[in-house]
Amino acid sequence: MTEKDWQGRLTQQVAEAVRDYRKLRGLSAQGLADACAALGHAIPRTSIANLENGRRSGVEIAELLVFAKALDVPPIALLLPIGMAGSVEVLPGQELPIWDAVSWVTAETLIGEEPEPGTVNEVIFELRAHAQAISSLRRAIKFAEETRRGANLIRDPQQRARSDDMLERLEGYTHGYAQDVREFRAKLRVRGIEPPMLPEDLKHLDASE
Repeated sequence: MTEKDWQGRLTQQVAEAVRDYRKLRGLSAQGLADACAALGHAIPRTSIANLENGRRSGVEIAELLVFAKALDVPPIALLLPIGMAGSVEVLPGQELPIWDAVSWVTAETLIGEEPEPGTVNEVIFELRAHAQAISSLRRAIKFAEETRRGANLIRDPQQRARSDDMLERLEGYTHGYAQDVREFRAKLRVRGIEPPMLPEDLKHLDASE
């Protein structure tokens, strides 16, 4: 077995995924080519057909990313047979259980198994935690807004009082989540990690740091 054999098998794996997701989306090869061109990176229909028919020996990284966007799947779904196989050959002659392969590619870290300090895996771990903090804050804001709108429709004084009390607690939680995000971003910067840009509706958090 040679490295070229493995590259061919990997290319075939990607080709099968592209074909399967293309058909699932109801796209012809030309339709996929048009979608890729609309994303700013033209991939001719003949190139797609040659890939799916096994006449190409490799796939460029740029193609993989554009295919994934055009097919509305994460790139890893084209690279690895997620849900289609129990294991995958990640390197020549080296198979891993599919989830171990996914974890390696995405630097997935289980809770309680934090990565070594100073590694790129730690940076990814921290940025995931940051994304979770942002998600929690936005859910809290949305819940508080929905509760506030509902409270405006209440006419019974006792029910209104209970609703106001709940809203006050929710706003306290929201403020706490916002403060957590501010502190988290500040700690990342102290450690030399540049946090991702905040969504437009949360950019005031950086301004208040």
